[in-house]
Amino acid sequence: MLVDHQECDVVVTAVAPVGCAVDADGHDGFIDQVKHPSWWADVPRAEVGDRMRAVVLDPTRTPARFSALPVDVRIARSLRHTEPLRRLCPAPPPGEVRSVEWAVVEEALGTALPADYKRLVDTYGGGVFAGTIWLLEPDCPEKMYDLLAQTAEREEILTRFWEAGEAKPAEILDGDIRLVPWGYAEGSGHVLYWVVRPGVEPEEWTVILNEGRGPLWEAHEASCSQFLLDVVAGTTTSFYFSDDDHDDDHDDDIDPEDRFRFIPGSRFHGGTGAPAADRG
Repeated sequence: MLVDHQECDVVVTAVAPVGCAVDADGHDGFIDQVKHPSWWADVPRAEVGDRMRAVVLDPTRTPARFSALPVDVRIARSLRHTEPLRRLCPAPPPGEVRSVEWAVVEEALGTALPADYKRLVDTYGGGVFAGTIWLLEPDCPEKMYDLLAQTAEREEILTRFWEAGEAKPAEILDGDIRLVPWGYAEGSGHVLYWVVRPGVEPEEWTVILNEGRGPLWEAHEASCSQFLLDVVAGTTTSFYFSDDDHDDDHDDDIDPEDRFRFIPGSRFHGGTGAPAADRG
């Protein structure tokens, strides 16, 4: 059975003016002409027998709709961790999640945002995972939880630190790299950023953490949803969120009762713990 965002090797079985029929491990599929790379670039049109990598866009249609566009493959890969996270950590009722005008938010931020982050916010809203990691959201009434407000605030704070002589992490020394915050750790104040590099698609952004009470940084070749999933599942490699007893005063130890729980920010009257308060 095919599912949303599933990635498959497909074989073209028939070609028509509107697209091509494909076989995906015994399942019938169809790639509309605009979802084949030849529609957008100077590459050969589909022919019977072609093999290509494709992702499921809509498994409910007959035949299922696929895309062979590299951008859709990247998006599907970035969304791969949102469903396992939802199974481990149930989302609040839809009525508790505010809708977001993503085009307006991205224009104000000056960049597109990763598909997995938008899926998380659309599913959960802003709030805290596993009792420790807050997911920032756009247009939150509380500025300490608002994506745009925290982006502006953290840019100002980091500029002040670096002008004072604090060393930048090696991951952002080359090129015109921007750090955009998407979450932070309650209590310790660690801030979680995307590393935004010129010309790099949002689905390829990785995570970097700045500790809340010092100058150290920790980089992860992961999306924000993968980072959250690893923390919730207890499989993270992060020094700051691992279950190892490496620090008797560790602020990020996860209470077993909270590990698989998400609490919407709307349930906190006034909120607690501004992002990185100790270093702001």
